[in-house]
Amino acid sequence: MTTKSTATRRGLATERQINYLMHLLAKRGYSTRFMNSSFKELGATMRQRSGTVRGWLESLTTAEASALIDQLK
Repeated sequence: MTTKSTATRRGLATERQINYLMHLLAKRGYSTRFMNSSFKELGATMRQRSGTVRGWLESLTTAEASALIDQLK
């Protein structure tokens, strides 16, 4: 797992963003464990959908995570 300071340096989503996204996804009825086809509407590629939700969120940049937060609000 990437630490917050490492994630910030690389421009990846912060742990705070990831946790908030997990909350928003659960609130909207999305799975918070495994990806499925419903994540396509959120911009996840077919390859990304073969992994876990947390894995996908950890691969997002801070800007992508921020845009996804805005989309789910």
